[in-house]
Amino acid sequence: MNILEIIQQLQLPHGALAAGCIRNSVWQVLSKQPLILKSDIDLVFFDPARPQDFDRDLEHQLSKMYPTYKWQVKNEAYMHNYDFENQAAFKSLEDAIAHFVETPTSIGAYLNKEKQLKLIAPFGVDDLVNFICRPVPAFSLDQAHLIIFKRRVIQKQWCLQYPNLRILI
Repeated sequence: MNILEIIQQLQLPHGALAAGCIRNSVWQVLSKQPLILKSDIDLVFFDPARPQDFDRDLEHQLSKMYPTYKWQVKNEAYMHNYDFENQAAFKSLEDAIAHFVETPTSIGAYLNKEKQLKLIAPFGVDDLVNFICRPVPAFSLDQAHLIIFKRRVIQKQWCLQYPNLRILI
């Protein structure tokens, strides 16, 4: 079963596939590399009414039902303090995705009721499809934010995997 169909069947408020699994898949296809899931399946949704431990329970359920995938489930209603304390709460899933660290990672995809593919791309897809990696505006604010961006670029080793990638700061 298609990952997007699995997510759609969960009927989560604003549920979407997001972040690294989309970025890596797009870059692999554009680089003519074999399409291999190198990262978690990032399932995100936005529901302030659900308790925080719902994520872990759903992750466990999905791992049992679909063990082929390594699931990472995040209710973005609670993720505003992930990198820094005392940050304003996100207003929506799109707002949360706009705060992912780099532009090619700031993307989500879901199937609507008609099973049409829809994207959540607060900064568009140009950087993603043109192998450009830059911090999103929220991570360009100061040195503390830029350090997180730079650390991710080094740790993820994207430049080794995708030689066409350009890092812009």
